[in-house]
Amino acid sequence: MSAQKTSASRTKPVSAVGAFVGFVGFSVLAGLLVTIGVTPAIAVAGVTTTSTIGVFESLPEYIEIGDLPQRNELYAYQGGKSVHFATVYDQNRQELQFDQISDQLKNAAIDGEDKRFYEHGGVDMTSLVRAGVGSLAGGLGESGGGSTLTMQLVRNIKMNQALELTTPEERLKAYNDAVEQTIPRKLEEMKLAIGLAKKYTHKEILTGYLNIAYFGDQTYGVQAAAQHYYNKSATDLTPAEAASILAIVQSPNTRNLSNPKYYDANVARRNVILKSMYAQKHLTKAEYDEAVKSNPKDYVHLTQPSQGCKASVGDGSQFFCDYAVQVVKEMSQLGATQKERDTAWRNGGYKIQ
Repeated sequence: MSAQKTSASRTKPVSAVGAFVGFVGFSVLAGLLVTIGVTPAIAVAGVTTTSTIGVFESLPEYIEIGDLPQRNELYAYQGGKSVHFATVYDQNRQELQFDQISDQLKNAAIDGEDKRFYEHGGVDMTSLVRAGVGSLAGGLGESGGGSTLTMQLVRNIKMNQALELTTPEERLKAYNDAVEQTIPRKLEEMKLAIGLAKKYTHKEILTGYLNIAYFGDQTYGVQAAAQHYYNKSATDLTPAEAASILAIVQSPNTRNLSNPKYYDANVARRNVILKSMYAQKHLTKAEYDEAVKSNPKDYVHLTQPSQGCKASVGDGSQFFCDYAVQVVKEMSQLGATQKERDTAWRNGGYKIQ
């Protein structure tokens, strides 16, 4: 399903009335957070939160980071040796541990998306109120409502859960619900983010975000993105490469690096991230100058992932691959029912000998 491709740039003109309504809406949210004590007690004058608290408290509190869909790797014996011959997956993703992700990527994510990531408890009221000033009446504007990395992780988890549903209709509805930018949806996102911040460490949340985020061109997670766009691992990236990857997340269809026609849009956002990295002292002046002068055509080495049995290596291996996949998906080790087995296979992470 191509639901992930439905996102688009959300740039819209901002009217004075829309900005005011947006600000009032976000002031209510900020006042609510102050009232329930989940952020530092910064007074927001003239805000009534009593009716909103009941709605907030009725929402679900916890969401799990959980396991993410990964690649299935198939191996066969050839000349007495185990040889990899096919990769089969539902989502092109390879999870990394925190220490395996380059510091440049971590800094680009935090500096570009959520500067106070290590200071707040899932919701950053300062960014929330600031985002409200630029919001439109009836929506949350291009900012997405001052979303922290934790809130973005919540949204990505819900998007991923939507893609695991059985029917196309169910998947589309759940996906649209997950990305809907309304005040009720933002309330739910905020509460779930607070729950995540209580249950997981900042390292776990940042790692989860970098592993789950969608980077365009059917690529999920920073490792698959680095492999796809640069033909290298996400463990060791230059500042420009890291910032270019993180530049994609806000608009994966218009800023990805799969086509030179997207380079200008990517560079515009990339340079904003690089400027933030420099301001946060994660780049020297020389590193910053070199990075902003760089051209994606010099560091993008697009590598198409070869996956599926049609791309398997070796004469006659396509038929063998199809047969192996069919047999494995019927094995009781994957689940008691066919639905459970299909879900397990789709979630992936298996190495089949």
